[in-house]
Amino acid sequence: MQILPVDFDILCTHPMFGPESGKNGWNGLTFVYDKARIGDEESRVLRCQRFLDVFVKEGCRMVEMSCAEHDRYAAGSQFITHTMGRVLEKLRLESTPVNTKGYETLLNLVENTASDSFDLYYGLFMYNKNAMEQLERLDLAFESLKKELFGHLHDVLRKQLFGKAEGLEILEERPVLSKLPPNGAALPPPSDSVGAQNN
Repeated sequence: MQILPVDFDILCTHPMFGPESGKNGWNGLTFVYDKARIGDEESRVLRCQRFLDVFVKEGCRMVEMSCAEHDRYAAGSQFITHTMGRVLEKLRLESTPVNTKGYETLLNLVENTASDSFDLYYGLFMYNKNAMEQLERLDLAFESLKKELFGHLHDVLRKQLFGKAEGLEILEERPVLSKLPPNGAALPPPSDSVGAQNN
């Protein structure tokens, strides 16, 4: 807006669909636009409206919002969607004779995202300042989920090894190791109270 002359109209648009998702028509698909700078003259207003009417007639769901607001939403929806699709593509998922609805959804996600060019995906990352934050949040979420899984597994194994009551009480009374001893080294003895009970 700082570079173009004031007599240049600026209409920012983003069809929220690509060749794959829009191959069967645009009806119901989202089209975002921002009339960043449209002159007051009737001819300029009509020119802008004629352009938007192309998408209205195709049945697009027209959403007007600021560019900044669009970028925040897009990083949380479009960029994450494409990222997950490309991650799943690297897993080389294949259809099976026992596909569930959820698995079919994942396969469709891979098809809809991986068929788009990498340049398109890179653009979602490069030109949206919120994309890096979403990548970091995704990484943190994955690590958090792994810790939750391994923590639950630890609890299950502990109950299987020591039982649900007495064994757990003894385990909780053992001193917490700040650092694991080397392989082959003896573990610290039980607390004095436990040793006294055994005597």
